[in-house]
Amino acid sequence: MKTPCLLSILVTVAFFGCSHPTQPIEQTGAPLDASVNGKRVIYPDGQSFVLDLDLNADAGYTWDYTISEPAVVMLDHTPTTRQKDSGPVVPGGMAVETFYFRTAGYGESTVTLIEHRAWLKDVPPLVTVAFTVVVR
Repeated sequence: MKTPCLLSILVTVAFFGCSHPTQPIEQTGAPLDASVNGKRVIYPDGQSFVLDLDLNADAGYTWDYTISEPAVVMLDHTPTTRQKDSGPVVPGGMAVETFYFRTAGYGESTVTLIEHRAWLKDVPPLVTVAFTVVVR
């Protein structure tokens, strides 16, 4: 009686132990957005890619980023900001900030971005976007 129970436990552990919480996403040239949060993306070495994030700029929010392994992925140049909706500029309207990255070497690196009011040190960020870049 103990043998079938033990066998089923071992099979269950082996099955779940081999699964990965997030399946890697092979990336083409399409821009990433906030839906990349919690995912793994795969790029070749030397690949440029962009990330577009909504920004509440008129409410005083900014995006700040950290890169766990700058030898694997790096910011390619200064982020840009544009109005989200086409047409006339609307005070208080949403903006989109575009981050330009480039892979710089083989390995893995976690990119974390937070939307916050930089002067409010004890307030948690409004939004956090974190993803892992795998360079093969």
